[in-house]
Amino acid sequence: METVLKNEHTESEWAALALLRFFLAMVVVLGHYALCFRSDSLHLFGGGYLNPLSSVFGFFILSGYSIAASLERSAAGFYKRRFVRIWPIYLAGIAYGLAIYYLLIPHGFTWPLGQDMPLRTTSIIVSLLMMQGILAEPIPIVGAIWSLSPEWWLYTLAPYFRKMTVWVLGFLSVASFAFFIAAHHLNLNMLAVEGWSDAGSGRAFAGLAWMWIIGFVYHRYRGTTFGFVMLLAPALLAASIGRSPGMPYFIAAFALILCHPIRLPEEAIKACDFLGDLSYPIYLFHFPTMAALASLGVVNRVPVVIGVLAASLAALYLVDYPARAFFARRRPRMTTIPPSPV
Repeated sequence: METVLKNEHTESEWAALALLRFFLAMVVVLGHYALCFRSDSLHLFGGGYLNPLSSVFGFFILSGYSIAASLERSAAGFYKRRFVRIWPIYLAGIAYGLAIYYLLIPHGFTWPLGQDMPLRTTSIIVSLLMMQGILAEPIPIVGAIWSLSPEWWLYTLAPYFRKMTVWVLGFLSVASFAFFIAAHHLNLNMLAVEGWSDAGSGRAFAGLAWMWIIGFVYHRYRGTTFGFVMLLAPALLAASIGRSPGMPYFIAAFALILCHPIRLPEEAIKACDFLGDLSYPIYLFHFPTMAALASLGVVNRVPVVIGVLAASLAALYLVDYPARAFFARRRPRMTTIPPSPV
């Protein structure tokens, strides 16, 4: 096996990955718009190759990679760092969604393309415990949080993964990948755009963990032939059974391979870092914002996207940045380890 690359991460590298996260977040927004408001005539978003589920797959590999880098930089305070970056705005997103549901659509809601959006008390309870997809489905008004549960529990295991050999991690990844493939062949509806988000009993965790683990292990072997093969081979095999991994997964994979040597101007780094910071609020706040606008009769793409960006900016400056400052007593640099948006 080849020597592991030990080069230091650069601000340009993280900035490139931050820009990629923003791109994936916007694919989620446009994909959900196509699924709920208006079918995409080009079949590119919604159920096409650039769909919300495939963006989640891209998020997972980026998340595993950045968490491995975070642990390498400093294992001390890892759980606090993850809590600060995930939970304050996560809880704010749930509160925002519930406020919109109870204030604007208390008698139920149907999207322009006909999907209903019920609300169950059990969904609220399990989502507050980050157990959505394990004990019950997520809160529909903030349905995108389905992917945060498996990712959060992978975070909790990350310090233990760090102590494992690549062979043990490889075994875990292969087992997860086997479940991913079996879900398709057993016709469990797990490779449809909605399939994984509806998965219960921890099936989303079991079927998506391989992408996160691959990103995590790739950090050890970035820049090597082994790392290249490990990163792309499963994606190519998964793509052969359907389009669900989609273009965002490949974009994420190639970005991890290619972004390391790049150098960006300082202003470009700042802009990319900001967009990366915005990606997580976009992911959390876009669905309830779209529901609110639809309930008010706003259905055109441009005002819907503008509304999503406005709500996400408000969440970033009113919740996310203040929470970071509160826990750190100073605003940390945003270029060190980018937060995962999922």
